[in-house]
Amino acid sequence: MKTIFTMNITNTIDLITNSSSELFVLKGGTKEAIMQMLDNIDTSWRNEYEEPKNILELSIDELDTYFSYACSAHCFPARKSNYPVLNGFTFDELYEADGKECAWNGEIQYKLRNNKQRDCEWDRDFVIEDNRTEVINKLNPNHDMWFLFSFDENPNWDLQEKIEGIADRFHLG
Repeated sequence: MKTIFTMNITNTIDLITNSSSELFVLKGGTKEAIMQMLDNIDTSWRNEYEEPKNILELSIDELDTYFSYACSAHCFPARKSNYPVLNGFTFDELYEADGKECAWNGEIQYKLRNNKQRDCEWDRDFVIEDNRTEVINKLNPNHDMWFLFSFDENPNWDLQEKIEGIADRFHLG
């Protein structure tokens, strides 16, 4: 038997080559309270992440990005029960069938509802100008959700693990 390639692994991060940015979603009363929570974990978060944005401060694109990831079944083929239903919404408000054919598991697959007037597969948005306020008020009527976006791709893994203790993490592909 020949040895073609040998390398020493000192950290599992050595095996990960996928570049991506991160989004953390937290709940709290004020920006100062959120920043204090983050500082209590590790002050270096300020080097890796933007300042937290309240749900009311999010652009349409940022809010739509959140929905795209928060409403993912994270598997294929999925069962209907695999699709998350976010607070304030029904399944039918969030999803539409992705074609008429069942996947090999016998289940219809779903995708986030397209609320744009154009019917283009490549130009889809759940959150649009006309429904932004309604979407925010349904999802988070108390407006106490805060969003922490990474500056760049691949923020510090150890820091991500720490923040994940107080927030929901979304790996933004």
